[in-house]
Amino acid sequence: MTVGGKGGARIVALLLVFAGCAAPPRRAEPPAPIPSPAPPVALPAPAPPPPPVPSERPVRVRIAADRKELHLSGESIRAWAPRGELLAMSDGPVSVSAEGTRISWGGGRTFESPIDAWAPGGLRIDGKPLRGRVRLTASAGSLQAVIPVPLEEYVAAVLSKEAAPSFLPEALAAQAVAVRTYALLGMARPRSPDYDLVSDVEDQVFDGNDGVRDLFLRAAESTRGEAITYRGELARAVYHSTCGGRTESAANAWGQEVPYLRSVFCDDCRGSPVWRWAYRMGSEEGRRVAKSLGIQPAGRLLLEVTERNSTGRASRVRISSGGVSRDMKASLFRRAAGYAKVRSLKMEIVPKADGWDISGEGYGHGVGMCQWGANGMAKAGKGYREILLRYYPGTDIRGGGR
Repeated sequence: MTVGGKGGARIVALLLVFAGCAAPPRRAEPPAPIPSPAPPVALPAPAPPPPPVPSERPVRVRIAADRKELHLSGESIRAWAPRGELLAMSDGPVSVSAEGTRISWGGGRTFESPIDAWAPGGLRIDGKPLRGRVRLTASAGSLQAVIPVPLEEYVAAVLSKEAAPSFLPEALAAQAVAVRTYALLGMARPRSPDYDLVSDVEDQVFDGNDGVRDLFLRAAESTRGEAITYRGELARAVYHSTCGGRTESAANAWGQEVPYLRSVFCDDCRGSPVWRWAYRMGSEEGRRVAKSLGIQPAGRLLLEVTERNSTGRASRVRISSGGVSRDMKASLFRRAAGYAKVRSLKMEIVPKADGWDISGEGYGHGVGMCQWGANGMAKAGKGYREILLRYYPGTDIRGGGR
């Protein structure tokens, strides 16, 4: 799906209205026409150029970083110089690597960084299915890969990874607006001159923009151009899987008071598979976690929650062993133990003879929209706007829409 026409104008307008003092990064220019291959270089002809960078401002997503080598697969993979010169072609998979500030193509020729990689039928980089051209940059012997993605295409692709396909349409629509708002804010305040967002949970999970299912495309299209605002500016539309009964405030989670990211009651996420969870941490695993947090276990190891915040989540944890004790933020303990094991800070730690029983409610940081709560509201007949205004109180929804 591409962005154009009135939809494209709305995206540009949203950025101009919401970006504030943050100027959007310079728009990449489309490649110049490809010159005819000059002998003695034998390249197949004609070689159609890669698709131009979308005319509207795309979301620039970093899909790989700090890599010595990347593996590309597809049919007729081409390498292009940014000015439009065809550099190389490969009929099958090819590995590219960084050699200082140059890029080696298949272990043979090397080219000045950056180069653009593209394949007519779609490209895969480390398994990610990608449609469009990918900018590869080498610096200090490591590679970075960035793909520009039309905004609505990005929204649908993120939905396919951040939302469950079983969610009802109104829940998916609410999620689409949150994803778009997060992306627009990232475009207005990019992480780097080279890219706006990263492709993992640091921002939003993007695992490729090819082969996205229709239900996610429909959710993006049905809310095209809509974004969440607070007092005329883009909101920080964070979200999480399951709150477990009450969302967390930004003040509790990150020490920053955000009026529309305050704690709200939510019992609509009871249908989540992680509404309640339990995990047995063995003694050896506990010792490993303690070591990673700077405690050298000597004899018996104690783990305990020492402080809770206003929503009942653990805010401080103490680890003790051999007369040495360390108090720390509970979020540090959760990260060291593993987010998929200690699913939230709404938890209890109970010591056992051979470890600890850790149990809790919900999954994620708990701030902003509860995704399973949104689906519960949709099941109760609530619309996507009502869902969003519950989890981002005091905000408005601006832009296109139904």
